[in-house]
Amino acid sequence: MFSPSRTLHRLAAASCLATLATTACAAEPVPSAWTETGNITAVSDYLFRGISQTQAKPTAQATLDFTHSSGVYLGLFGSGVSHAAYNNGAGSELDVYGGYRHSVNADTTIDAGLVTYWFPGAHYATGGKDIKYHTQEAKLGVNIGSFNATGRVSLSRYWFGFTVQPGSGELVDTRGTVYGELNWNPELAPGLVLNLHAGRQQVRHMDDFNFYDAKVGVTKTVGNWAFAAAGVYNSGDASKNGTPLWTFFNADGSSKNVVQKRLLVTATRNF
Repeated sequence: MFSPSRTLHRLAAASCLATLATTACAAEPVPSAWTETGNITAVSDYLFRGISQTQAKPTAQATLDFTHSSGVYLGLFGSGVSHAAYNNGAGSELDVYGGYRHSVNADTTIDAGLVTYWFPGAHYATGGKDIKYHTQEAKLGVNIGSFNATGRVSLSRYWFGFTVQPGSGELVDTRGTVYGELNWNPELAPGLVLNLHAGRQQVRHMDDFNFYDAKVGVTKTVGNWAFAAAGVYNSGDASKNGTPLWTFFNADGSSKNVVQKRLLVTATRNF
């Protein structure tokens, strides 16, 4: 027997099921716990702690970061480098890094991690040993708003291939080399950031290579682009008592002082 009320109930139930199905289909997917970011940069000079890695020549760099909602992060960095800085290599640097950032409060995080600097093919022979430039450092830092303080210690036997004492030629272990830095990057205006940096490098068993470095600059962000300019200073000595220190030599015997005052200009495309 035809029942209008029963038919209406069935239509209402069908309508509810259709609505639920449509809502479920339209629901946004569950977001991933990982966030990916990266950039490509053109630099007028690759300065690592105020030391030119490209003999004052421009190069290209790229960075890829993966950050987990738990605070764990991983990343890759690549750059061109000078053959004079890293002998017999491919003229490239590849860094692999990772760590953990713990949020203390809304403005403060603690960052602990490891970074491995790898220079494909780069090595040199001395004292009957084959010395690689590959280096690993552990770091511990604190970020408070726009302020950062970080300490680093090398875990590798030879910090960036440093092992020969200037003058004496004695081979030493430079594991335990330390670097401390302070950074302050306050926003001056929307999209305009002041960049201040000061660092201190102490090379274990090779005090002649110790230095201070500093940077003063600004970064302007325009959409996905960031443009920066800075004055950079490194107190290292190019030579001491006639012995080359922070001087890199080319295969033809020509050399370049890679410390002291530098002007750095960069253009970065973020994605």
